[in-house]
Amino acid sequence: MSETVTPPSVPDVQPEKRSRGGSALFIGVLALAGLALLAVFYYGVLNPSSQQIRSGAAPDFEITTFDGETIRLSDFRGMPVVVNFWASWCVTCRDEQPILEDAWRRYKGRVMFIGLDYLDQEPNALAYLEEFDVTYPNGPDKGSRAYAAFNVQGVPETFFIDAEGNVQGFHVGPITYQQLEERIQALLSESGS
Repeated sequence: MSETVTPPSVPDVQPEKRSRGGSALFIGVLALAGLALLAVFYYGVLNPSSQQIRSGAAPDFEITTFDGETIRLSDFRGMPVVVNFWASWCVTCRDEQPILEDAWRRYKGRVMFIGLDYLDQEPNALAYLEEFDVTYPNGPDKGSRAYAAFNVQGVPETFFIDAEGNVQGFHVGPITYQQLEERIQALLSESGS
């Protein structure tokens, strides 16, 4: 005798139909996001931050150096100033550090140099300064305030400020001996030194 086994009945399942309202909402959200990104892009092209502090009065800042001295950029009015943003973790900062230190030693008394350490750990920054025997004032840019005020794009970046406190130029990336020399000579000839 053979038994007939009947498989259990499977309910009839129809694929779910998506409502047109959900698809339209999704497309609308994507379109709005695209428009927002487009607006941000065009705002950046028309108002690049790199043009906001490249000339005119340099923003004043105050730092406490790694030696414990409190200095302000405005303390050095009457003398050209080179402001360098750097970090111990920055590989290309290592390329320019000996060049900056050499220039500081040659122009000391005629040009002020200030180093601003960006997003770094103090022990690492101190080891970096010791490794390169840096003798000009350096300190951490607490809260990245100077970095933001100067609209720095990344490290290293160097600003050249005349004796009246105006930004006369900047250099993005590691600076070469020749580039630094040309900038310093331009600052000195402008100030009559």
